[in-house]
Amino acid sequence: MPQQPREFDAVLSNSLPPKVGAVLGGIEGVKNRFNSPIAEVRIAALNNALNYGEPGIDLIIQRLQDVEAVQLYAIRLLLHFGGAKGKQALLNYHPKLFFTTLQHWDIQNYNPQLSITHTAYNIILNRMTANKPDKFDLSQLQSFLQATQTTQIEALACKMWDDYWQHDTQYRDFENVLCGACDKLPNLKALFIGDGDAQEANYMKSRLLLSDSTSILTKYPNLEVLQFRGGWGLQFDKVRHEHLKTLMIQTGYTIVQPQTINDISNLDLPALEYLEIWLAESFHYGQDISTQRLAPILSGELFPSLKYLGLKSSNYSDNIAFSIVNSPLLQRLAVLDLSQGTLTDFGAETLLKCPAINQLHTLNVSMNKLSARMVQKLSRLHCRVMTQPQDNGERQPAP
Repeated sequence: MPQQPREFDAVLSNSLPPKVGAVLGGIEGVKNRFNSPIAEVRIAALNNALNYGEPGIDLIIQRLQDVEAVQLYAIRLLLHFGGAKGKQALLNYHPKLFFTTLQHWDIQNYNPQLSITHTAYNIILNRMTANKPDKFDLSQLQSFLQATQTTQIEALACKMWDDYWQHDTQYRDFENVLCGACDKLPNLKALFIGDGDAQEANYMKSRLLLSDSTSILTKYPNLEVLQFRGGWGLQFDKVRHEHLKTLMIQTGYTIVQPQTINDISNLDLPALEYLEIWLAESFHYGQDISTQRLAPILSGELFPSLKYLGLKSSNYSDNIAFSIVNSPLLQRLAVLDLSQGTLTDFGAETLLKCPAINQLHTLNVSMNKLSARMVQKLSRLHCRVMTQPQDNGERQPAP
């Protein structure tokens, strides 16, 4: 395992407040505030901790074990102000934090009654009433795009709630509104589109219907993060994008539409560092065909800057393991993420015997089907191995 953290790029929100003055009682006063049961008090104490140099950074590092709101704030402070020690702590906590993701922005819920004061917002699209049961209400997005301060927006999360689209025309309506207003968002760097209800731990059982998203890449040339969370139907034409660093396709139905993987392979993304695809079920096409569709990605010939490859939530993880051990891509990957799948001891043994696996910084095989004995064997690898927890229950296919 490397002794020093790798310098992965990260785009940070500029909405973090500046360091504030020392509090009564000095650093001991800061420690006392961390004992407060109120999360907002602990978050304020994080800012004060920055005034006390390395001991203050140590206090912020400890907050990585706090509740989510405090933890996320600590992460942003360490990325922005933590120096080498803060980066090392984040590297040990989770290597994903070194890549540009939506998590690096402080995202606020958009309120049409208030002025835009942040650089990142959640936009909620609820399903419309009974008179238009198959449509989503785009009024909040339209209201947001009409505001005068949108030119400073760097990140946008468009979350769809309540049931799912039954026809891809609904997605096209949304995309037409968003892309038609691209001049309002010239500094947009991160975009999330998808199910606001589905959570990563649920193996992505969303039925949100997606469609062709090429225009998002062409209309937003400064995008660095593009994340989809939905059902099936995602498509791209062959296009080049100079700045996209992170592409996340979190869906339970990618293989039901195998063309999606072909389309990803045809994208020309010279800056892409982070690629995450949720593969889900393969029973419609067979395991061999499913693995073959990944061959262009595993060849190492695509995406010259790729450092993080996540092939997650798959029910053919053993086959992926058999394929990836022969991939030249392993020589330059920092992180291989096969989590939330069906990897068994059989597939893990193949990884264990592959010398190139030790070139990784991190191998993530958590939430699979590994025995305690195999987990122990994997711990002997020379890279960091994330194995916990394992999923001992029966994996349910996406409905």
